Amino acid sequence: MASMKHVLLFSRYLTIALTLFQSLISCFFNFPILIKIADSFLSLYFLVFCDLRPVTVDLDDGETTVHFWISGHRRISRPNLVMLHGYGGNSKWQFVHQVSDLSKSFNLFIPDLVFFGKSYTKNADRSVEIQARSIAGGLKKLGCDGTGRGRISVYSISYGGFVAYKMAEMWPEMMEKLVIVSSGVGFTQQQKTAEMRKHGGDCSKMLVPKTPMDLRMLVKISTNTGLTFVDWIPDFILSQFIAVMYEKNRQELLELAKNLLEREEAELHVISQKTLIVWGDKDKVFPLEHGYRLQRHLQNSRLEIIKETGHAVNVEAPSTLNNLITSFVLSV
Repeated sequence: MASMKHVLLFSRYLTIALTLFQSLISCFFNFPILIKIADSFLSLYFLVFCDLRPVTVDLDDGETTVHFWISGHRRISRPNLVMLHGYGGNSKWQFVHQVSDLSKSFNLFIPDLVFFGKSYTKNADRSVEIQARSIAGGLKKLGCDGTGRGRISVYSISYGGFVAYKMAEMWPEMMEKLVIVSSGVGFTQQQKTAEMRKHGGDCSKMLVPKTPMDLRMLVKISTNTGLTFVDWIPDFILSQFIAVMYEKNRQELLELAKNLLEREEAELHVISQKTLIVWGDKDKVFPLEHGYRLQRHLQNSRLEIIKETGHAVNVEAPSTLNNLITSFVLSV
């Protein structure tokens, strides 16, 4: 009798243990715990090794919040550099290969664009202008008001290039120099349509992946090497990345992309800032010919081409890109 009770008790405990184990496994595969941990380590890296601090700024419109990583110790001897990311995750994941080196030469201001990372707005506007106003508004609250030491230089890549160009146009007194990397600034609607056809038509879904296959395709198109290791990453990890980076604001991110891709642009304004244009010669998103076109449009600019590099120059050639940015911004 006692033996039977022990068996029943053991069976009950075993059932509880198996249920807990099953729940843990389910959590491991379905809840984005791995990417959450990786994201936390990136935050720690920014804090400890790059002397960057997280700051959240509420704008005067009462609708918009912009999250920044900024230099913990801003030195008067260093110029201010704003880093504007593109699609593909928040600012930490896109600039992780660059911030350590750049933080040694600049006072860094690294915002999450609106609906990326921790930046958000209740405003229904999905244009590049709302991004520019949000970033400029946040920078002004952080002391970058365009006077004295409050002037900035901006390094921007891809979608961030559209935002940076609009900022240069709207607040020329704020921005001294501009770096544009792999950005289709000034595309006509005809050019947008032609490029979208190459990638199957609706590029907004490609920019905001929903499945591991979508994410692998985005990486393949964005890089020259294709980052073949992505093919070996299990689907459940890629699904976790998608859940963390895209699911919360998926609809808003799609709307931003559609606005960018479908909006008929006015004639591109000629900005006054000295501009460095950087392009990968194997860019499949915005082919190199568009870099030459932008350079011809901006007489106060120069074009640097990085060989054997695709659209994601920040991932494939971060050291070369950092050297170009540093020498350009620090030059008198």
